Amino acid sequence: MKKTRALAAVAVAAALLALSSYASPYWTLHQMKTAIAEKDADGLSEHIDFPALRASFKGQMMTMMNKHIESAEMANNPIAAMGQMMGAALVNQVVDAAVSPAGVMAMMEAGKVRPGTRPAPQANDDADAAKETSGYSIDYRGWSKVAISTSQQDAGKFILKRTGLWSWQLSALELPESVLNTAN
Repeated sequence: MKKTRALAAVAVAAALLALSSYASPYWTLHQMKTAIAEKDADGLSEHIDFPALRASFKGQMMTMMNKHIESAEMANNPIAAMGQMMGAALVNQVVDAAVSPAGVMAMMEAGKVRPGTRPAPQANDDADAAKETSGYSIDYRGWSKVAISTSQQDAGKFILKRTGLWSWQLSALELPESVLNTAN
């Protein structure tokens, strides 16, 4: 009798541990949405790995630029190499400006992964601000990676990576297909 109670207690504890670990990105998203609604850049920054986020964003921007430079219309352009060097410097500046606490807050508030994104105008009421950011969904991509997206068409995705059993950080962005395809 004691043995079955102990096994049942262990099973319940393991199930609660697994459930809480599974629900942890939802809790992180809730904390991020609360920080956005309260315009708390420091609170949001606690959930962002800025170096990884910048590297992710720069990589995608450089890939887009390289696709454009390697396209058929640019193949015979003698100025393309110089443009590529200038573009790399510009990409670094744009990404460094966009991947700041205010820049990430603006992107998440608008629900779109794009540099220079501005949130939609909203009422001063905090309840309205919370509704603006409530349309996020989470898609597990493995044990340590989830994608956060909105119901908006072609908005891109915010990627969270696990940093502990219950903690997550925004560490990558996936640009929307429409932005990636403009390079062609």
